[in-house]
Amino acid sequence: MGLFGKEPDGKPAPAAPPTQRPAPQNAPAQPHAARATGSACVIGAKTTVKGEITGDEDVLVEGSVEGQVRISRDLRVAASGSVRANIEANSVIVSGELLGDCTAAVRVDIQATGRLTGNIRAPKIVIAEGAVFRGNSDMSPRQSETRPGIMAGPGDKDRKVVLS
Repeated sequence: MGLFGKEPDGKPAPAAPPTQRPAPQNAPAQPHAARATGSACVIGAKTTVKGEITGDEDVLVEGSVEGQVRISRDLRVAASGSVRANIEANSVIVSGELLGDCTAAVRVDIQATGRLTGNIRAPKIVIAEGAVFRGNSDMSPRQSETRPGIMAGPGDKDRKVVLS
């Protein structure tokens, strides 16, 4: 390349490929990988659902839900989301408000902006600094996860049971 962006034979240099512009400041963030791939059910910020939600895909709540949620995948409550329901899911991540009992097969994660009022039953519970939790927690494994022939319970620690 010659001086002033011209080639030595006098022709202008080819234009540089356009660079990617950064996303606008008001563009919604991608809080979950499933949302980026389109495999999540999104309840928008201006949407209210009353009743029962069941299914086999991730659910992201940016609006409000009242009733019951039973899904075999993950439930995310965004910072703008509000859920007043009993929850059964694979895992639950709370950044907004959740009022109700919460049962998760894998984990419950209350992030710094999250507020959960109700009882939690999950093998793993994460409560971030600044999060609010009011209720009881149970981290015991599900009955189907206990070893056969062993009873687990208060006072029955590792007592063998004969199965006939």
